[in-house]
Amino acid sequence: MYEIVTVTQILTNQRIEVSCISNACNGCKGAAFCNTKNKRFEAWNKHQLSIIEGDVVEIYLPSGKTIASTLMTLIAPLLLFPIAYYGATYFGLSEGPSFLLALGGIALGLVLVWLFFKNQGKHYL
Repeated sequence: MYEIVTVTQILTNQRIEVSCISNACNGCKGAAFCNTKNKRFEAWNKHQLSIIEGDVVEIYLPSGKTIASTLMTLIAPLLLFPIAYYGATYFGLSEGPSFLLALGGIALGLVLVWLFFKNQGKHYL
């Protein structure tokens, strides 16, 4: 999957900060649901191309990694919700505390995903 972005900052020779161009999203079928509009993220300048701030470039987002990261972000918290809920009911807690622990399971899942991507972030650039 290719994305047209604008270079907003040069971080190092191989890392740049880019932002999506909203008008590039006009032809996209998922534009109404996209959450990357006007957000900044890091990209890898693998071949150390001569780039300056303000350049409009096309970056490649590996479909497999994009789908895998999306699934991990969604599935980890959702899996921990029922595990925490049924674990709490197994130990005799009533429905209210079990539900609160299940919400804690979602929060734990989000924290675990955040830690994973913080440590493995360069792998997904």
